[in-house]
Amino acid sequence: MDHPLVCVLDRIAPDARYRAPDLAELLGLARSSTNTLILSGWFPGAEWERVPGADGRQRVWTGAALIAAADTDPPALDHSRYAPSTLWRLGCRCDDCLVWHNTDSRERRRAASDEAFPEQRRRQVLELISAGDVDSIEEAAARAQVSPGRVFGLALRDKGFRAALDEAAVALCVGGDLCGRPRGYRTGCRGTACRRAHRPLA
Repeated sequence: MDHPLVCVLDRIAPDARYRAPDLAELLGLARSSTNTLILSGWFPGAEWERVPGADGRQRVWTGAALIAAADTDPPALDHSRYAPSTLWRLGCRCDDCLVWHNTDSRERRRAASDEAFPEQRRRQVLELISAGDVDSIEEAAARAQVSPGRVFGLALRDKGFRAALDEAAVALCVGGDLCGRPRGYRTGCRGTACRRAHRPLA
């Protein structure tokens, strides 16, 4: 595992001086996590300086010392002491951290999707379709000012919305013997049966 400082080398000035809060900001970590890493020996080469106006000392690193530390092998990570988000930012790619990262990424994408396609617009899309005011789901999406990809993406991951969309889209059927066949879709039908025949789950 690479040292986490490797990812921020371009932000470290060799002649500058860095203290614990600066390290936390550089690495995007909480101050408490940074202090634990310091005590665990992740950042060798520190000097001591007196704290202005206080009877105490604090560690300080030159940028050159941090650049040198980035070239060392970091100590093993204690998974009982850090949150998964901290472990991932520090470069751990074990199975547990990978599962956390994938779950977190998926939840972030869903949150972004939900924000772009909120409940009010979902109802608007369904109402436009079921009322027969549009000829396709794509048209309903455009009227509601969302992309068709948002609509179909939600239908793929949300069974309730998919069922509501299928029920509403029955109103799009143009009827006739071709309904429910791929040819029906090719002739312009966008009802539920023809959409399923053309492309399942679409």
